[in-house]
Amino acid sequence: MSEVYIGIGSNVDREKNILSCMNVLRKKFKNLITSPVYETNSMGFSGPNFYNLVCRFSAQENLSDLKKILNEIETTHGRTFSEEKFSSRTLDIDILYYDNLIFESEKITIPREEIIRYDFVLKPLVDIAPDFIHPKLNLSNKEIFDSHQIEKLIIGEIKIEQL
Repeated sequence: MSEVYIGIGSNVDREKNILSCMNVLRKKFKNLITSPVYETNSMGFSGPNFYNLVCRFSAQENLSDLKKILNEIETTHGRTFSEEKFSSRTLDIDILYYDNLIFESEKITIPREEIIRYDFVLKPLVDIAPDFIHPKLNLSNKEIFDSHQIEKLIIGEIKIEQL
């Protein structure tokens, strides 16, 4: 079993898509833990605010199979992969960490670079895994959060009742 951390975001039917995504994830994976949900400004375009959170779970799938499963979840929630990089999303799921793996290809980079760039990725990681060590930096999520200049986009914490 691998320990996986994923980032989830939505700015189209945000609450509905995130709740639905969480229901699917709970059925597919074990030991699911979720961070608080944060509302953030759209980044790189003018659009509705996003809801973002991070989940941790145990997965038996290898990285490639896990990526396919997560892409399928995105697709069933109306995501098309023809949209521009910075645009609205019904659902966006990114693998942030996969155990202590360091991996890079055209389709995926682990650990995800956004971890050290944006508060809406790093803050939820700190909430659920402050001591997890970033395999490239050899620093904990908390140490990264305390010592790096990251772009601040979080507006506030959101309560989603059924989460």
